[in-house]
Amino acid sequence: MKRLLLGSVFALTLTVTNGFAADCLRVIGTEGAGPAVTMDPAFNNLNDDSYQQNLVFNKLVNVDPNFQPVPELAKAWSVSDDGKTWTFELEQGVTFHDGKPMTAADVVWSFKRLIDPAVGSPGAGLLGFLDPAGIAAVDDHTVTFATKDVVAELPLLISNKYTMIVQDGATAEVLKAQGIGTGPFMQDVYDLAQDTRIFQRNPNYWRAGLPKAACIDLKVITEEVSRIAAIQSGSVDLIVSAGAATVTTLGGDARVTVVPAAGAGGYINLSMQSDQKPFDDVRVRQAMKAVVDRQLVVDTVLLGNGVAGNDTPIAPTNPMAFIAGTAPRDVAKAKALLAEAGYPDGITVDLNTAEAGPSYVLLAQVYQQMAAEAGITVNVINNPADSYFDVIWMKTPFFVSSWNGRSVPEALAYTFLSDAEYNEGNWKNADYDKLVIGARTEVDPAKRAEMMKQAQAILAADGGLIIPAFFTDVSVLRAGCEGYVPHPSASILNYETLACADRAN
Repeated sequence: MKRLLLGSVFALTLTVTNGFAADCLRVIGTEGAGPAVTMDPAFNNLNDDSYQQNLVFNKLVNVDPNFQPVPELAKAWSVSDDGKTWTFELEQGVTFHDGKPMTAADVVWSFKRLIDPAVGSPGAGLLGFLDPAGIAAVDDHTVTFATKDVVAELPLLISNKYTMIVQDGATAEVLKAQGIGTGPFMQDVYDLAQDTRIFQRNPNYWRAGLPKAACIDLKVITEEVSRIAAIQSGSVDLIVSAGAATVTTLGGDARVTVVPAAGAGGYINLSMQSDQKPFDDVRVRQAMKAVVDRQLVVDTVLLGNGVAGNDTPIAPTNPMAFIAGTAPRDVAKAKALLAEAGYPDGITVDLNTAEAGPSYVLLAQVYQQMAAEAGITVNVINNPADSYFDVIWMKTPFFVSSWNGRSVPEALAYTFLSDAEYNEGNWKNADYDKLVIGARTEVDPAKRAEMMKQAQAILAADGGLIIPAFFTDVSVLRAGCEGYVPHPSASILNYETLACADRAN
């Protein structure tokens, strides 16, 4: 890929040591996207995209660790009496990295682009309630979203990972490799072929006194042992999202600081494609779920760093969960269900996995052992990590995956609606769709919550995903570094206050 040099000629004179820029903070991600990585927020598909996009862009509205909307480029908002027009007041004095002032026109372009079928953004499905004709600039610092129906939680629903603000007129062709945003850092050296991504401090950042770091050198190390060795040796400053084994290994190491997120958000899962045999029979899907000892998954796969799940994307610790406890393991029920489905002697299935994400392989191995007791023979296939998301994910009937934490309405829609871009289980249920979509327009909070709980009950009983556990995301800082706290959603990263005492600040 062609090298991009953005900003000052400093990029040409960087001194590199052990593959890193000498004075930059050295940040490590755990999930690589390879040549598919993009600077375009409209196609923010993998965590590697989020690692770099959060350096460069801001959102109109973000979410706090409790997944409640908080101001970012929009400093305030209000809704009309009929609930159909939301007005957002923008921060003033904000400029893009090329010096262009950020105005309402950029916000309008960003959202209209996301929902334009010709663009093909996976985020469009999350914003189906938006009417392009209803997104308008009142003046340079005011934007309105007029919808055909009431959208009770619109500020929350427009805070997903795709909704970073790009310049008016920006196209996919340009944004693929060149992100010009309003964020705390600017692209400097961007050479994927040489694994070099360096971002310099935005000297005109609209949040005074930030960011603290002069520059950030971003790389990905997918292999956990290598990440641990790198942070212990002091050759990296931050691992943004460490696996469970990393936490256990480094918990008492004086050379590092382990920083947990405020609660479990993301989850690991086993995806059964419900339009493929034998998973096209709901009894088989239910049997595959019934064999799982969910607390055992937390204890062995996550090493205690999480909570057990109930096959929905909402953790049972969340007040919006459809049940507060955890479904018990029931091997006898699994055997009976398989017999009813025509498999009295059990079944044999292939389960694809890879070191493409923390604990993927271990989860497959633990599930293999639990399923065997019910007569389910699981052939674990360990695939190459670098091609897993291109070759295996969503292309085989049974595979391991994981998802970042999201707000309840977004989590229920993102991978489970019948027309969702990333419907991993190829699962379609009209009753579920009606409840999730209908909840968007329900103004009574109690009724809205009940609709989302009913949707979860349908998903747990009928859906194609086994969600045994939610993990607590954890970051690891080298001693002498501070100011980075992971969000329960791994797609939300805030590098603004990250600093190291012995690095350029």
